[in-house]
Amino acid sequence: MESKAIDEQIEVLYDKTIKNQDHLFKLIIIADSGVGKSCLLSRIMDNTFKEEHNVTIGVEFGCFIVKIKKSIIKLQIWDTAGQESFQSITRIFYRGANCVFLTYDITREESFDNIKKWLKEAKIQADPDTVFFLVGNQADLEENRAVTIEKAQDFKKKMKLDAFFETSAKSGQNVEKSFIEAAKQLYLKNSNDQDNDDLAASIKRNSENATTTHSNDKSKAEKTIKITKERHNNADEDQRKSKKRKCC
Repeated sequence: MESKAIDEQIEVLYDKTIKNQDHLFKLIIIADSGVGKSCLLSRIMDNTFKEEHNVTIGVEFGCFIVKIKKSIIKLQIWDTAGQESFQSITRIFYRGANCVFLTYDITREESFDNIKKWLKEAKIQADPDTVFFLVGNQADLEENRAVTIEKAQDFKKKMKLDAFFETSAKSGQNVEKSFIEAAKQLYLKNSNDQDNDDLAASIKRNSENATTTHSNDKSKAEKTIKITKERHNNADEDQRKSKKRKCC
């Protein structure tokens, strides 16, 4: 089967009435505070972006659904708090994670340097077969870039991560594409279908081309992204409202 035919069998599902799935995978977004994790979640959930966003306290949830071949794949997305004071709370949410987005801000080198810390913690807490993606956010701020694509690619290769993307929650660049790629890789790892050679080749090709291909993942206005959004907030509500941050 040609790779084009494989791509034609991958479909993002926007129907909010869909309740059942063939595969349910847990995906966690981790990063320093202010990198834009919650903005990525908002973009993939309902195709929106806010210049100001409440600081995540504990964990926020969303979901993304795709159809691969005849299988319905649901990604349950967990946006974890990046502040040091909340890390003892969020560590427990690594358990059972199928995929981890190690996220940094391309304009903040410190956030990239801290990926080592996040990766070390994730590998301790998560399952051995967890898939790891390196995600450089705020790619729309090219003029302020502090972390080169080459440096990120070298890190991905050295640490044997499964994929690398540069994204922008503000413009939508590569956001949907990165989550589709996560669904594809998880499907391949967990599917009993023996005819997956072309899908594996497609994953490898997309991983290699992720940083050179820019895509605008804005959905059509008449469609609504499948969403299951919940709030898990054990902190005082006034504290939530008082803490604001910028993110892209």
